[in-house]
Amino acid sequence: MKKFLVILVVSLLFISNSYATHFLTKKARAVCTVNQDIDLIMNWKHDDGSWEVEEFSLKKGDYLKMHFHKNNSDKWYVGSDGEIFPLKNTDWDRVEVSKKYEGTKIKDIIGSCKKIKYIKYKSHTANSFNEIFNKKYSSKSVKLSGELYLPDKKGKFPVLYVQHGTAHPNRHTYFFQKLIVEMHKKNIGVFIGDSYTNRGIKQKDGWKLGLATRVLDGLNVLNTLSKHKNIDENKIGITGYSYGGMVAFYTAYPKLLDLVSNGKQFAAYMPVYPGCDLVFKDMKLVNKPMLMLHAEFDDYAPIVDCINYVKKLKENKNPVELKIYKGAYHGFVSVREKEKEFLPDIGNFINCEPGYITDEGYWFYNNKEWQNMTELEAVNLIWEQCGQLGVTIGGTFEQQQQAILDTVNFFNKYLK
Repeated sequence: MKKFLVILVVSLLFISNSYATHFLTKKARAVCTVNQDIDLIMNWKHDDGSWEVEEFSLKKGDYLKMHFHKNNSDKWYVGSDGEIFPLKNTDWDRVEVSKKYEGTKIKDIIGSCKKIKYIKYKSHTANSFNEIFNKKYSSKSVKLSGELYLPDKKGKFPVLYVQHGTAHPNRHTYFFQKLIVEMHKKNIGVFIGDSYTNRGIKQKDGWKLGLATRVLDGLNVLNTLSKHKNIDENKIGITGYSYGGMVAFYTAYPKLLDLVSNGKQFAAYMPVYPGCDLVFKDMKLVNKPMLMLHAEFDDYAPIVDCINYVKKLKENKNPVELKIYKGAYHGFVSVREKEKEFLPDIGNFINCEPGYITDEGYWFYNNKEWQNMTELEAVNLIWEQCGQLGVTIGGTFEQQQQAILDTVNFFNKYLK
């Protein structure tokens, strides 16, 4: 089995078929609404003179990220599903409106745009929890940044920190922006973390960034947001999806908080379809409310592991609850044309024996301790023992809307 198919325990790889965006600025300048349904045809000219054609549709109410071209001031738009098109056509790339919408100009489909404010934070690319436990990192520090959306008012606000999974945060633009709108109605800001862009990690390589690094990023976000002049440091919550869901409960472990954030805690925690097959051996978390959302038919991060984990947490007097989304699959916050889709080339570890992080910061997984190695090395070896292929993903519009409602209600209760 080729090792590039190996994907970390709770990661999920989403591949975009869109044209590479290397010629655009790394960071979007604004997020814009789509004000009408439209079918578009994108044309790319290759060096040999041939043209590549890509057809796609946008819906009224969708969101687009606006970037500039690196070599000029031309505006380009990128959608959640990897759609990419310019505002103005050139000899090498042009976008056309389908005959059904003939006469519509590209500029007319772009609604209101809001400038994105970025907040910088420092972290490390930790190869294992052992590096965090000993504060000895094999990498240099890295400067990351995420998007901060505060209510359009003056003052200090509660903030919800959102951490992505293996998919790049841009793949969830629609869901995140819908969530931001609803959180702002409750005067709660939203911060969207980004563990990829400034590390130069592309979508296809997201699985290579380990759990320890993502958790460390999460705690460094807490440190940074706590110092912001417009954020109430005592009212910062965290949620995350898949891999990000693990970040949303790993950051509740007192040992990590003592090491990285001087004991500072998030005010409330909401992991969404996390993998619970790899947890800390110590089942005592901080005394803060936690609500876990999970999918009934998740065959990538199996719900049975989280049912068992939540049961143990409750036995240890932790204030945690689990809500199961009936009929849902992994990734249900991202509505797709198909309510579910089987991905035959994505790896899973459901045949492995669940484990934990040892006191030394290494994995004990599939009945063996994987010492003195990086997480990626451990995963490759574990894959050879018990990994297999095949993952189902899917969600409905109703499930997506329910996830937004549950998120707003939970954090409105505990961040006020």
